[in-house]
Amino acid sequence: MKKLQVNKKWETLCKQSTWNDVFADTVKKHGEKEALVFTDSHERITYREYDAKVNELAKALYAIGVRKGTHVGLWMTNRPEWCFARFAIYRLGAIMIPFHTRYKLEELRFVLEQSDTKVLLLEDNFIGKIDAIGMVEELVPEMKSSRPEALHSREFPELSGLVCLAKKQYPGTYSWREFLDKGRTIQDKEIHVEVLPQDTIHILYTSGTTGFPKGVETPCSSNMAFNAIPAELYDLNEDSRYLNINPFFGNMGIWNQTLSILSGCVLVVSGSAFDPKETLETIAKEKITNAIFVPTMLIDILGHPDFDKYDVSSLKRIVSAGAVVPQTLIKSVKDKLGLYLMNVYGLVEASGISTWVPYGDTPEHVEKSVGLPLPNCELTIMDIHGKPLPPGKEGEICTREIFPGSQHMKGYYNKPELTRDTIMDGWLHSGDLGKVDEDGYVYITGRLKEMFTVGGFNVSPAEIESYLIKHPKIFNVAVVGVPDGRLGEVGAAFIVLEKGATASQNEILDFCKGQISNVKTPKYVSFVQKLPLTPQGKVQKFKLKELFMEEGVGG
Repeated sequence: MKKLQVNKKWETLCKQSTWNDVFADTVKKHGEKEALVFTDSHERITYREYDAKVNELAKALYAIGVRKGTHVGLWMTNRPEWCFARFAIYRLGAIMIPFHTRYKLEELRFVLEQSDTKVLLLEDNFIGKIDAIGMVEELVPEMKSSRPEALHSREFPELSGLVCLAKKQYPGTYSWREFLDKGRTIQDKEIHVEVLPQDTIHILYTSGTTGFPKGVETPCSSNMAFNAIPAELYDLNEDSRYLNINPFFGNMGIWNQTLSILSGCVLVVSGSAFDPKETLETIAKEKITNAIFVPTMLIDILGHPDFDKYDVSSLKRIVSAGAVVPQTLIKSVKDKLGLYLMNVYGLVEASGISTWVPYGDTPEHVEKSVGLPLPNCELTIMDIHGKPLPPGKEGEICTREIFPGSQHMKGYYNKPELTRDTIMDGWLHSGDLGKVDEDGYVYITGRLKEMFTVGGFNVSPAEIESYLIKHPKIFNVAVVGVPDGRLGEVGAAFIVLEKGATASQNEILDFCKGQISNVKTPKYVSFVQKLPLTPQGKVQKFKLKELFMEEGVGG
């Protein structure tokens, strides 16, 4: 099968280097150059300043007990401290657990426990809307009567430290200043530990079809390949100015930070929440050359009424990821920006990306395929029995590493059976349906699993169903993803009520508020007498999708 051709730098980095090595090398080469620009706070940080902040935070973490292998949670919006904390965790050989800023109480409870987080760094409030510290206080009531250094939680026995970035200090937490002060007695030699390419550097939580978030253990080696290969394909170098408008906790936001460090370019971080006009202003003012968007963002940017007022001619490369890219969007990018949109495909379990459409490829490939396999993996299409299929036949997209640690996750954290069900005989089963043509180009045709994508975020129907069934009036429920013009897909809940019960759509939606994320809250609610079932008693969700398309839902 034909593959993308890149130089061998990725393989050397993957086998021999860690992010600590790459970071040190970049600081040595580009110390006085801008590394980070935050448009909200108007902060501009050089690589040397970046390194100093990472060192300061690493000492502080060490002072409160973080060592190699310690799980450190990071629950913040896109701000400089997120970047400093991430690489401070890496510097100590600890393991970063990024927490989704849209988590509500039950989601926070699950991930905090399942991840075995020992220290949690957080803001007290997200963009004035989400009371993060209030949720932690509800889950860890012991903090109100504890000293920061003596925190013990009955529900979360692994949790021993809370550090809160806020204007005030909360009981049971270290203030940010107090936290940093603790590290001033730590020597540099104490925080520089041996970290190996095969070591786990972070655990990313992603929704799945089994009804609970799964923690993807990522080794440094696969994460390194995930950056080194695209950096070349993306044409990133020290003169590039790379725009990030994705949340840092997600795969794309994490990718953007390391891509910039690997290439020595400037990472420009725009806004705490996506706004198409602010994004256009940033592209024009900061002379952005490279950017990655989920399709809904790009649609909003290109469709903004003031689009023509901004000079966006500095743009050289745009990548789209996180959801299916409409062909109309690819054409719009070419018409309005004069650029070929580079479509990619991947999943967190396979380091993030498995295929890439080369820049300037044929219109047929750009518009319809997700490109060729990356050189760090093999890709094949398998039937339901796990047998490879010939070109043109539809089946499940599966990947295999070229060598151990070149692409795949180590596994799902503390889920060995689920890991074995996902990686079989070396092949990682994606759950996505597709086909490959004679030239090796990959085409996505659907989903083997039920998971759907809302504005770039993967959503598990089973996870929503397991929450909704707790409602005292709900007897049974099934959730499916349905088309949405802006977000790509949204949730539609079909509900069978308990006998004699009545409920409204608003009542169901109110039940979700504050408990599950907005992206998981169904947009549509329909009350039905029964759910369509197979003879084996399984819900026929395709019939529910047909019902939605024919009649719509609501009320």
